[in-house]
Amino acid sequence: MNGANKDETGDDQDAEKGVLFIAVSQFGLGFCFNCIMSFMPFYLLKVSSYDVKETILWTGLIMGGNSMVAAVAAPFWGSLTTRIRPKILFQYGMFSTGLIFLVMGFTTSLPLILALRLTQGVLGGVSTIGLVLIAGTAPRSKLPRYIGLFQNSLTAGQLIGPPVGAYAAAFFGYRAPFIIALIVLSSALFFCHRYVRDIPAQPKPSGAGRSLTAGLLGGWGLIIVGTIHLMFLPSILPQILAGFRLAETSAVKMAGTIMMIYTTAAIVGNALLVRLSSSMGVRPVIAGAALAACAFQCLLYLSTGVGTFTLIRALQAGVIAGVIPLVIASLAGAGSGATLGFLNSGRFVGNAAGPMMATFLLAHFGLLTLYLTIAGLTLAMLAAFGIAGRPRTGGAGEDSFAKED
Repeated sequence: MNGANKDETGDDQDAEKGVLFIAVSQFGLGFCFNCIMSFMPFYLLKVSSYDVKETILWTGLIMGGNSMVAAVAAPFWGSLTTRIRPKILFQYGMFSTGLIFLVMGFTTSLPLILALRLTQGVLGGVSTIGLVLIAGTAPRSKLPRYIGLFQNSLTAGQLIGPPVGAYAAAFFGYRAPFIIALIVLSSALFFCHRYVRDIPAQPKPSGAGRSLTAGLLGGWGLIIVGTIHLMFLPSILPQILAGFRLAETSAVKMAGTIMMIYTTAAIVGNALLVRLSSSMGVRPVIAGAALAACAFQCLLYLSTGVGTFTLIRALQAGVIAGVIPLVIASLAGAGSGATLGFLNSGRFVGNAAGPMMATFLLAHFGLLTLYLTIAGLTLAMLAAFGIAGRPRTGGAGEDSFAKED
């Protein structure tokens, strides 16, 4: 009996170590995809053989095209896990991504850079495999915590990547960040190969009913809107800070500070909400956090200065960040890799939709309309998730988290 307990403890420790290094791998992917974003427009202007107007058009395609491709590719990567072992797919995706970064740093052809970025978008869906590996190795009761760690690792990569890339490009030249991205991904690949548990190809679950399908749509929509909350602001910060009468130089510095503060708040809020869900239940925490995010979104319009705006934005990011991993965790046990891929694709759709929605609505209707639209979409998706989102096919929802050890 003691031997059995010892084996179970060892298995739990191995699983926890594996999840940790899956999260490390996700940090590596998040870091690499974002470390080039801060200087990429300048790099494209430097290497372009086109005039300025054409280069700007190429820059838009190169900067934005990969997120939409990743949204389409994420379910595809998940479906592959029914035929190929997930760990092999995960490692292949990281290795290929590293090679693409290396090639991108040594080419001056904008069409080739665009092709590489679109291929990166396809490979960006490999983060779905990380979710499949977590769902396949972690006890159901720990899924919210582990998926929260996965999400926080991604957010940390997004936070740390841009300043590292910018400083590396400034001090060592534009090729340096691409080489750094390769080194980071190679390190993540080594730890993944060494410590992440291999699991067999994941069969499709049987018996998923219509309520699950409706729940997936509601959950997917809530993930999209949650990501929009996190991603809409940077594209319109110049206009917002101009409204607070900041000079251009001060506004640039303040924009970086605001982004760092609310991204840090998102990491902390994510961890706290995932912990809170273990005592209150997953779905009540999702509902409370989404409603609070709506309130803070509307309060942004009433900000009287930069300090007030930053505080409200930090609170908003802190509560909405936990919604995304909790929605995924609430549905992860009831679906296949394709299900996880579908849910994960919501992050990529939100990444692309957030800036486009923000700039369009601000240009044509103003800030109040933008804030109310995001809040309204959040309420609509929360209602859809609450009405149809709870699986009724044998306990893959929050109740199973409470019952299973």
